[in-house]
Amino acid sequence: MILLLFSNSYPYDYATEQTFLNGEVEILCKRFERVILVPRIAQGRRLPVPDGVEVNTSFAKSFTLGRRLAEGVLAVFSKDFYLDLKNRLPSSLKPAYLRRLFSFVAGANLTRKWMQNWLKVNRVSADEVIGYTFWFDEISMGLGFAKEKFPSLRVVSRTHGYDLYEELYGVWPLRPRAIELLDGLFADSDIGAKYLHEKYPQFKEKYNTALLGVPDPGGVAQPSEDGVLRIVSCSNFHPVKRIDLLFESVMAAAKKRPAQKIEWTHFGGAEEIMQQYARRAASEFPANAKASFPGYQTQKHLIKTYLSNPVDVFVNVSSTEGTSVAMMEAVSCGIPVIATAVGGNVEIVQERNGFLLSANPSPDEIADALLDVCDHREEWMKKRQGSREVWRERYNETTNFEAFAQALVEIRKR
Repeated sequence: MILLLFSNSYPYDYATEQTFLNGEVEILCKRFERVILVPRIAQGRRLPVPDGVEVNTSFAKSFTLGRRLAEGVLAVFSKDFYLDLKNRLPSSLKPAYLRRLFSFVAGANLTRKWMQNWLKVNRVSADEVIGYTFWFDEISMGLGFAKEKFPSLRVVSRTHGYDLYEELYGVWPLRPRAIELLDGLFADSDIGAKYLHEKYPQFKEKYNTALLGVPDPGGVAQPSEDGVLRIVSCSNFHPVKRIDLLFESVMAAAKKRPAQKIEWTHFGGAEEIMQQYARRAASEFPANAKASFPGYQTQKHLIKTYLSNPVDVFVNVSSTEGTSVAMMEAVSCGIPVIATAVGGNVEIVQERNGFLLSANPSPDEIADALLDVCDHREEWMKKRQGSREVWRERYNETTNFEAFAQALVEIRKR
């Protein structure tokens, strides 16, 4: 059996997919005779991959803007293009949606041609192949289109946040048609699977939950013993992460409790933005609080940092989330979590390992939750054990990825 794994950029470090995919690929290559990574973008440093795993960059070379524009001209004559226009009238006539539909169908058609050509040139039987897209987008649709010529090809996709929740991120073109062409659609949270069941119930037999996971760090983080409240967070600076809100909340906590020393460390984000926040913290934070922004860390380095420095609580105040890998990394190290009650957060954060804020908390609400870590230290010490339990039960990388790999094998055998 041959698995073609389509990513945005993995195994190149153009994006941060290695955080999600490193461990999964190691397990997939034990279940399939060939695992071939097919990135959409092949830029930046190429990361090491497990022995035997192949990397094919021809798709990235074909998925250029120029070729998409050329393909888009043909896309406007396709039945799927007009079907989507008709089904979404009158909103489909808005320029922004027309552009998105144009790009989506063009990308799907490029993918279809690439997949069909790959099978032909490599003289591979479609009976042996399963195409797996890490994101549910136009590439998933294109692989589904390829089944029209190669019906024995199997196609599955994961789906997470931006590629799932249309009310939050915008409507995806041809979504019912794309789901229809798949052999399986795997949400990374129970909440996500429920959303699909409610949104498109006609395809309920295609939906499954396939939780992500992180490896056992081999130790646990320790709490502060010197009276300082040490807060960590980890994300990019996308608006949905609401780092401004977290900044205001840490400052509010420091002002509410002038005698309490607070240290906030945020991992991730672009250098220029990090510097802006560092300057703001230096000028706006009261004397009892400070912040640092070390930037992006590899998973290995981040875990090492957690295990070698005191950490009291991990905080996530996103307006929406799929299943946060950063949060899974924190609970694997026994760090309790404070997070907004959105998306997959409500599955990771429970009473035994943290505290759920409202979906749209004020700085004062967050500040009070942070100070509760100091005020009820014994309770929050118990939550540290709870975090390890949550990781072991739900987010153990080996357990989850082996179950997912087996699901793919079974779909290919159909």
